[in-house]
Amino acid sequence: MPAYKSNLEVQIKQDQKQGMGLIDHEQTDTFPVWKFRGGSTTIYEENQMYTDSTEMQPNKNVLLKVSKQKNHYEILLSVMQPPFMVVKDIKSSNGSEYPLVVNSIIRLGRVEYKVIEERNKHMQTFKAPCSIKSSFLSDNNLTYQCKFCFMEGRQSKDQLFLTNICRCAGNGQAVHLECLRYWVDSNIIKEETQFGLTLKWNKQHECSICKEGLPIRVQYEDEYFDLFTLDRPDLQYILVENINKEKNLCNEIYLIHSLLIDNIKIGRGFQCDIKAQDITVSRHHATIKLTDGNFVIQDNKSKFGTLVSIDKKISIDCAACSLQIGKILINLIQSDQIQKGAPSTQHKLTQLPQINKQLEEDEPQMDDDSFQLENK
Repeated sequence: MPAYKSNLEVQIKQDQKQGMGLIDHEQTDTFPVWKFRGGSTTIYEENQMYTDSTEMQPNKNVLLKVSKQKNHYEILLSVMQPPFMVVKDIKSSNGSEYPLVVNSIIRLGRVEYKVIEERNKHMQTFKAPCSIKSSFLSDNNLTYQCKFCFMEGRQSKDQLFLTNICRCAGNGQAVHLECLRYWVDSNIIKEETQFGLTLKWNKQHECSICKEGLPIRVQYEDEYFDLFTLDRPDLQYILVENINKEKNLCNEIYLIHSLLIDNIKIGRGFQCDIKAQDITVSRHHATIKLTDGNFVIQDNKSKFGTLVSIDKKISIDCAACSLQIGKILINLIQSDQIQKGAPSTQHKLTQLPQINKQLEEDEPQMDDDSFQLENK
């Protein structure tokens, strides 16, 4: 059952430092704070100042809406930037962990990963959708020539041609799916690991002629086709892609299955199973494990936090959690008590005893590799 309480406190913290768009979660106590209490309300933003009202304010920008349902709270975010859940701030009966499902984006400092495929405990397989550019848009009535094998043919499921895969034009615009897959496989090294399999590209995943970045998966009608060869196990698993934020090129793919020997450590330390070589990533930043038949991620007291992408409409099913949107941190805390008759912005924080106890136990400690980024 969700940890539903009679009142929800919303704390908005604004990081006003000029930096790389990251929030130092070890310094959030120094941020300016706005506090709001109550059931259904709307929180507005104007010139980096926040107010709440139960009535429409047409001249102000809506940040979020809180709706008090029968046995839970719903949060509707009205923001342009993608929202993320801060894993370390989750307070629930399962501890501080968050499930990983298909299309989830995991952000560790400046490094991002994406779950591109999932087979759940019911053995149902889900794949992340492809962009329009990664779909076959060629004409079935035209004859194409593959730029690799020079064979000619028309578009069909038995002979798939990719015609919009890169910027190549003329006789070099079409290529057989199987020919391109064979070429991509020649640039991949496969390594067996304790959690499954790692696919590492030898070089940038791009066209060798026009240097346009290539997708890792394409779509024809309602089917998905990988541009690499990978035998899936008859087990529960997730496929996680390492995303290059600048060019959105695939560097590595990790197949994590349910027979993993130990929890998977992610960080820049030599002891980690998945290494992220970036200064904004802690030595042991986060951990992926299997809990109750679901893959979940936990934070390991990292400096910039472990973030997982969420929808703009969410239900609060834990005692406390935090959402990060750019340089804004939104703390959501459910409570049984509220001071009646006082304005919402004057209420003092009243938490459940068990939340206070867990907060004390989870008090972050300075990591030995912590550092301060200089503002430019």
